[in-house]
Amino acid sequence: MDSWITQRIRAVSFRRVIVWTLALGGGVLLATSDHRYIANFMGGPYSLARADLDSIRDVTSTPRYYARVAGDRVLDTGIRQYTVRTQSGVETRREESAAYHALVIGNHYLVVRTAGPESRKAEGKLVPWPEDLEAQLFESQEMRSLRSTFYPFYLDTDSFRQPAFVVIGVGIVFLLLFVWQAIPAWRAWRDPERHPLAQRIAKWGDPVGVAVEAEHEYNNSLLRGKAGWRFGNKYLVRSRFFTFNMLRLQDVLWAYKKITKHSVNFIPTGKTYEAIVNCYGGTATIPGNEKKVGEMLNFLQERAPWAIYGFSDQLAATFNKHRQDFARSVEQRKQEWKAQSGRV
Repeated sequence: MDSWITQRIRAVSFRRVIVWTLALGGGVLLATSDHRYIANFMGGPYSLARADLDSIRDVTSTPRYYARVAGDRVLDTGIRQYTVRTQSGVETRREESAAYHALVIGNHYLVVRTAGPESRKAEGKLVPWPEDLEAQLFESQEMRSLRSTFYPFYLDTDSFRQPAFVVIGVGIVFLLLFVWQAIPAWRAWRDPERHPLAQRIAKWGDPVGVAVEAEHEYNNSLLRGKAGWRFGNKYLVRSRFFTFNMLRLQDVLWAYKKITKHSVNFIPTGKTYEAIVNCYGGTATIPGNEKKVGEMLNFLQERAPWAIYGFSDQLAATFNKHRQDFARSVEQRKQEWKAQSGRV
């Protein structure tokens, strides 16, 4: 029969596996949902002649819309797109970001939006006309009379494949996260003894006895902090839906109150407080108000008086750069405290 700790490790690991698997499946479905885009990404750009363009009735559903077209000549419509830079609501700079040209293809015109130089050849995606562009181009009576000679869509030369490359990059990062998180969780679910916490507890002595004590202290905690942390006489236990961790109070090395000041536009908006408890095997970060954080630190100091309490840059530098030296000094304090307690 599994111990309480084993049950917790298995349950948390199972939840992690389920959620990561669902996220992976959902991500794959989302990334592959646009079959038309994928087909064009893989097979395009397609060289479309006049007959191909004439046959398009609905550009939003036509199978081949990642196109490469060539015109007999190119005309400048005079329409430009600008990127406006502002500061505090005031325009500081205006830059031309794109121009609209018209490719002459037989007796028809295909409008092309491009950030590059004028050319008789263009490559990009066929998209519906935006209302503002149509209003600008056909604002005169002469241009309105030519409206029927313009294709009811235009060619946008912005990178067609870039969105897919972004999705692929995000997918690779997600797969790496999946390997990092889901696979160890799956292994811990199948064999909880492989979990780092179980391996750490195995070094404490009797794992079954530790589990019984920890369960009792968790269910009858002497002090509770936020983020799922509970204090007992021997153990500091955290149990949440996706997280389970346990530290021994006798392993506390250094604990202090962390104060974070918050501000908006350099105007102070408040402070948040956390108790940082560094132990052999891990660190507990427990948020709370100032009084609660002080109460938790006092609780620890009563049960692990040999540890170092309070923060200074020197302590932080020693702990981060010379961890073994820091631990040896705490062990020496611990031995001295035990010796003094034995003489009382």
